[in-house]
Amino acid sequence: MISQQDDSFLWQETFLPFRSAAWTGTVQLWENWDSHCYVIDVRLIYTGTNAGGHLAVNGNVFVSFTVQYPNPFADYGNVAQDAYGDLTTWTPANDSAVQSRFNINDRGADEFLLQAPGGPFVLSEVTATFELPLQLVGHTVYAQAHVGANLCECSAKPVDVPGQTPPPLTQIWGVYIHAHDDDWQLFLAPDGYFDLQNSNHILVVYVTAGDAGQGQSYWSAREQGADASVRYIAGAGLNESSASVAYCYTGQFQVCHDVWTWTYGPAVSVFMRLPDGGVHGGGFPSTNYETLEKLRDGQIASINAVDGSARYDGWSDLTSTLAAIINAYAPHDSTTSVHAPDFDRDLQTTQAPECYNCSDHADHLAVGDAVNDITIGQNAPWRRAWYIDYPICWADPRFPENLDSNAYSVKKATFMAYSDKVKELTGVDEYAQMPWFWENCFHRDYFRSV
Repeated sequence: MISQQDDSFLWQETFLPFRSAAWTGTVQLWENWDSHCYVIDVRLIYTGTNAGGHLAVNGNVFVSFTVQYPNPFADYGNVAQDAYGDLTTWTPANDSAVQSRFNINDRGADEFLLQAPGGPFVLSEVTATFELPLQLVGHTVYAQAHVGANLCECSAKPVDVPGQTPPPLTQIWGVYIHAHDDDWQLFLAPDGYFDLQNSNHILVVYVTAGDAGQGQSYWSAREQGADASVRYIAGAGLNESSASVAYCYTGQFQVCHDVWTWTYGPAVSVFMRLPDGGVHGGGFPSTNYETLEKLRDGQIASINAVDGSARYDGWSDLTSTLAAIINAYAPHDSTTSVHAPDFDRDLQTTQAPECYNCSDHADHLAVGDAVNDITIGQNAPWRRAWYIDYPICWADPRFPENLDSNAYSVKKATFMAYSDKVKELTGVDEYAQMPWFWENCFHRDYFRSV
């Protein structure tokens, strides 16, 4: 046992019908360690002295016990939002007052709930054991007891979960970060395909929604197109799941942001859904002209995801979250390679007759700057590759064709999986609008390591 706290409470209604709930008990944290002192199992247990806790309820109310992270809830309607843990054992096992709820969210979290409608009840030797995911090791969870609905936020005990989890086995990760849903296919491919062919894992981070000022039907179609590209390079029929995942980092205090995440076999895709800034970084009225460029340059104090899922308060909040996303999956060592748009303005400025001295997309440059800040700027141990964007598509003479026929075919097919899906959903044929431009991209792949 790591820790034990008294979480007893008494709630009494001060008017008719004078309902009440009284809990006398404790909350315990237990951990199992391996021979190297790594945490391999975490359990949070509601119990009491001797064989368990004591619960007395008068009236038609219920008592809910959950584990919450990163914050306890104030409104019972949000009980599932931050709930974690599998309810594995409980007592009494067969009492009709036990009406637990299972899989209340996409994480499979459970709720230990006790209620006897219409009358009082008394239970002794009450226990509930929650198995917690190892991702909570090193964080603070809340053991929350609630009388409801919304009658009493009776107890929300902070419980530190100390220790370290085992290092990942021999997983090698390639991390691909870019601005829009078709960028990694055009500029960073075919490297992700070869990562997967070598049995590595890949993490793809899309920083903006690529919305171009349009609504959800458009940016959602682009996300599905991006998923189609991942399905192509990973292969068909793999296990998949999707959920809003909290990515957290700690500065003066812990900060977490919810980000939509899709896992498909060995590939993880993270959609931050920040506003598209447009080629020149001015933004669009539908998203209040918020852009990555303006956030980086201090012209705006915050930026909001287009779906309202998160707000980033300043450039460092955004870059720290990017680092947290990488750290959530990939080892913090040189086995991890980070692939991103080059931050060098001269290299990213096209020197082709058709587009002479044309700057790269403002969102591309901002993403390159963000990744630069968390890699070179933080002296991170990850290997780094910085890629050329628009100049290869304009056939900039500095970057002649350099892919063989196999790499060309893989790169084109990866993009076409995206393009065909978007065409199916929206009627827009991105490839047909300027095939010569895309073909230039497919024949080239340029990066440098810094």
